[in-house]
Amino acid sequence: MIYLSQENPNLLRTKLKLRNMNKFFTFLLLMVISSSISAQTNVSGNQSGTWIYENSPYNVTGNITVPAGEILTIEAGAEVNFQAYYKFTVLGTLNANGTETDSIFFTADNQSTGWGGISLGQSIGGNVTPADGVSNFSYCKFEFGKTLSGGEYPDIHGGAIRMINSDAVYSNCVFANNTSLPGEGMGGAIYAINTGSSNNPVTMFTDCKFLQNVGYSEGGAIKFTSDFNTEITNCEFIDNTTNYGGGAICFYSVVDSKVINCLFTNNITNYDNGGAVKSLGSGNTISFKNCTMVGNEASGGSGGAAALYYADVDFVNCIAYDNSSQYDDDNVYIDAGGSSATVNYCDMIMPEYNTTGSDNINTDPLFVDAVNGDYHLQATSPCIDAGTDIGLSFTGTAPDMGCFEYGMPDKITKIKNHLTEIYPNPTNNLLIIQSEKEIKSIVISDLSGKNINSIRFDSNSKKIIDVSDLKNGIYFINILMTDNSVISKKVIILK
Repeated sequence: MIYLSQENPNLLRTKLKLRNMNKFFTFLLLMVISSSISAQTNVSGNQSGTWIYENSPYNVTGNITVPAGEILTIEAGAEVNFQAYYKFTVLGTLNANGTETDSIFFTADNQSTGWGGISLGQSIGGNVTPADGVSNFSYCKFEFGKTLSGGEYPDIHGGAIRMINSDAVYSNCVFANNTSLPGEGMGGAIYAINTGSSNNPVTMFTDCKFLQNVGYSEGGAIKFTSDFNTEITNCEFIDNTTNYGGGAICFYSVVDSKVINCLFTNNITNYDNGGAVKSLGSGNTISFKNCTMVGNEASGGSGGAAALYYADVDFVNCIAYDNSSQYDDDNVYIDAGGSSATVNYCDMIMPEYNTTGSDNINTDPLFVDAVNGDYHLQATSPCIDAGTDIGLSFTGTAPDMGCFEYGMPDKITKIKNHLTEIYPNPTNNLLIIQSEKEIKSIVISDLSGKNINSIRFDSNSKKIIDVSDLKNGIYFINILMTDNSVISKKVIILK
């Protein structure tokens, strides 16, 4: 017997259409899920070319090398995930340039095991091979890099990155939870040796954060050894730890290192000197400008904020307040035997030995909320307009002491304008101009409109220009593109 449906034919057709549409969308969803599962790439061995975002994550299944003469570019938004304890050696050039909304991640599949870090250059049996290019990292996050106990030099140093006679530029990067493990491990996040030169300063850190890194021996976040002209600008060092000096940074025999507009807070050295910063070795020359050092601790030594040995040190517009140590000088300790310090326009207790300077104060800087980590200045702070600038004015008659200028944005970092970036800003030496358009020429002018310098280029989308001969002040960078469009932005020269 055949039963005929009594449903309205139009209603029946509608149901059939809906059923077919459901099947189609189910198929489409399965295709998307399948695509997302398959959109991952296993990598090992020699690598060059471009790692594109669409093929991310890149699962590292063996040691990786960028050979000499080769370039590896990692696109914004990509994730590099180390499946086990593998190393990443760069003998050529590595460019990992994320964006503000699409960072690049270097991480470990197993956080306890970690990964072996990036080695720019290498040393095997005492034979050093530098990387032959200057690597560039922007908007990258490095986490869970580790060194192994009992390893060989220099693999025992630098949890996330080792720079061996090789240079790099870092901007807007985060280094978190990296470790150089027990033994001689130095530099929880970064270990740098023989970088830069007296004629070619390259290594720069701008707008980076170093958080909760652990360097067992020295340098909770960074250890510098025999480096030239390193510049650290607008960076934050928070909650880093070491056992034997420099909870955040340890300098060893460095020349012309500059630390500008940086925050050091809650860094600890357990058994030695320099809760945040320590220098040792010989011939150190280091300058600190507009830095804030607060709440750091040398629980087994001297200099809660900094302990400086065999160094000529310059402090300008800095705040060192409420740091602690077991022995001498809760804030800054200057070794009597081989160090000297000049301290001007700072809020700190003057170090006991070999220190000269003027226009300093020693009082509560009146932070907005130090208990909760807000080290901006209250409107009534004695540090406002209390610094020196040799003619450069910010919001008042002079800059403030400390790293946060009252009434201004936290940091002036990268200036973005139609795919063009200018950084670091402020700067005192090198200025990097990068654009997706081709740059034809650059004109630098002062506030009066007078042209200071004019530079013409062959077609190229990235330029590094030397502005070290410019005096402190505000300047305009006028960039002419090959399509005759012009971009004009202000930069600050602050030395």
